[in-house]
Amino acid sequence: MPDGLTFAALLTAAGAGIAGGIITALTELLKSVFASLTGRAHQVAFVLSGVLYLIAGIATGVATFDAGLNVFLAWLTCATASVGVYATIRTVRGV
Repeated sequence: MPDGLTFAALLTAAGAGIAGGIITALTELLKSVFASLTGRAHQVAFVLSGVLYLIAGIATGVATFDAGLNVFLAWLTCATASVGVYATIRTVRGV
């Protein structure tokens, strides 16, 4: 775990990249435990990233629209990275 990883850190470009990795790893873990999630990993990653950034927004006390935009853009980066992994896998497999 990187030093200084906080919810506020997830709102940076580097933090969003780290969050994408965390979401991807968590999605893989959930798929191995719950077989019903197989084939829906991109949906799981999308939802988990949304939940993570909702919590990050609450934890950092988003009080302005500009701060909300920052949370949204960080979430978008994370979701694109984590969902993109599964879209690429589906494309390669031809599913």
